[in-house]
Amino acid sequence: MEVALVGFLVATLLSLATSDPNIIPMPENILTQEYLTNLKNSGYNRNIMPGGNHGYGSPVEVLCTMHVLDVTKVDDLNMDYRITMYFRQSWNDSRLSFLEQDIHSIVLNDPKPIWTPDLFFVQEKEGYHHSLTIPNTFLRIHPEGEVLYSVRISITLSCPMDFKKFPHDQQKCVFMIESYGRTRDKLELSWDRRQLNPPITVNEYIPLLPFDVRDIKANVRHAKFTFGEYTALEVSMIFDRKMGFFWTRLYIPFLLLVAISWVSFCIPAKMIALRLSLLFVILYVMINIASGISDYLPPSSYTKGSDVWIAVCETMVFAAFIEFIAVHIIARNKEKLDKKMRKNDPEAQRVLDLDDKMNPVVSEATTAAVTIVARRLKCDALSSKHIDRMKVVFLEPFCDFRDAVKMNKLFLMISYVRLSKEFKDGFNTCI
Repeated sequence: MEVALVGFLVATLLSLATSDPNIIPMPENILTQEYLTNLKNSGYNRNIMPGGNHGYGSPVEVLCTMHVLDVTKVDDLNMDYRITMYFRQSWNDSRLSFLEQDIHSIVLNDPKPIWTPDLFFVQEKEGYHHSLTIPNTFLRIHPEGEVLYSVRISITLSCPMDFKKFPHDQQKCVFMIESYGRTRDKLELSWDRRQLNPPITVNEYIPLLPFDVRDIKANVRHAKFTFGEYTALEVSMIFDRKMGFFWTRLYIPFLLLVAISWVSFCIPAKMIALRLSLLFVILYVMINIASGISDYLPPSSYTKGSDVWIAVCETMVFAAFIEFIAVHIIARNKEKLDKKMRKNDPEAQRVLDLDDKMNPVVSEATTAAVTIVARRLKCDALSSKHIDRMKVVFLEPFCDFRDAVKMNKLFLMISYVRLSKEFKDGFNTCI
């Protein structure tokens, strides 16, 4: 038994010693080094484009995908936004194919030895590649020559914005990806739709404070210039503005200020200083808040939604101011007339004192006072029609003005509530 075991071990050692060394797996780094050495010796030139996907003379097809990691800012004042993303490109370069069966792909962290498409972002303001702790890029080569190039970038893109419905606005930001020097007959761009996932995906946990990413779409365009036609990949991002900040800085303060201005309706007309000071302070605070809101937006030649809201609120306060002036003038004129009537006729004074205690509508006491005045003026022959006309001309404006003021107050309140609802709904019917 022991002799048989020793013989088995000896046979095993002899078989290992005489086996083909090619079947021993080689480390990946050694294979990569050999691949690059062979590539260099083969005369590969990274400045020369690979052959087309459909034979000689056909364009190189570059398939692209991207994954948006973060939207770090959307700047209304500068009309731009910054995004961080993985940008991936895929194409076929038959010069890079290999027959090594031990590995499925070769990964390079430095893409410089390999030809890569000359793509750029048309709306770019500034951008950079991430390089902490190493350059965040890789290039994967498959045996059949299929190349996947992935890079992590942060880029600031311009976005013309429309603030007509601000702060209920929705901004659509579009940017294009094109080849810088190769026309459509040399390089064809398209979105990679070979996978189940869409070509553009977005991180579910984007901590974007002022906006929500509502939708993102991928399209393909063709840009024609005098020197050729280029393929362009179009990305449309739709942002919805969050309303929390503007509820606390625009809506609620103005609602409260308008409500406070209505308190002035309860202040007697004789308290001129109190009414005026209250309304002037409210207008001053409104102007300060409006100037603070305008600091968040660039100057524009059109009227914004916030301008309409502020103008409506200021108009309501100004209407309360006009109402106070009208009440004060009418009350003063009525007081002068009452004094004159009391001075000329004691009986009219008694009737007017009774009328002051009643609801200020045209009453029997008012008619009696007119009749007494007419008699003192030796107008006993006046008919009831003349008395009614005299009452309307001289006394009704001063007795009914309080009812008119009440109706005006009610009209102002209903109008303001209606306009507030329209503004809350995003000015769908006003703008």
